[in-house]
Amino acid sequence: MVFIELNDGSCFKNLQVVIDKSAPGFEEAAKSIVGASYMFTGLLIKSPAKGQLFELAVNESNHNVTVCGHSDGTYPIQGRPNAETLREQAHLRPRTNTFGAVTRVRNNLAFATHQFFQQRGFLYIHTPIITASDCEGAGEMFQVTTALPEPHEPISKAKLQDKLKTPKTAEEIKA
Repeated sequence: MVFIELNDGSCFKNLQVVIDKSAPGFEEAAKSIVGASYMFTGLLIKSPAKGQLFELAVNESNHNVTVCGHSDGTYPIQGRPNAETLREQAHLRPRTNTFGAVTRVRNNLAFATHQFFQQRGFLYIHTPIITASDCEGAGEMFQVTTALPEPHEPISKAKLQDKLKTPKTAEEIKA
């Protein structure tokens, strides 16, 4: 028998795949190491062992194991990679549980935020980025203010100041 811990990155826990000697592709799977890519056909069963609820049993003649991509000993994620390895090889970050968990949390937070505002009639739009760059008169398009009116006054009472063209005077700074 061969045991393989399979993870596609969609969840934190791995799925244990138990491959019997009689399964087609057993020899190729037995030679593979960490980082290989697989395709399995088997039966998802309740696990008799502790540690996981389910496992994939590949133990019949109509089941199959295919190693789609081999890996060698130079694959950088052997065991637990250190932070320096992940900084140097950023494309491997999503394959770790830490970055996978962060990605799932960010996804849920973004989804909840968008859902909150969508349910209240807000629109999600990509607005232009306002910068101090004034190329070909584009800086005249926007006026930016941080001097908002009192809460009971309309927004039209806001004191506009052209942040892109003129600095505040000493009197405006004191006010």
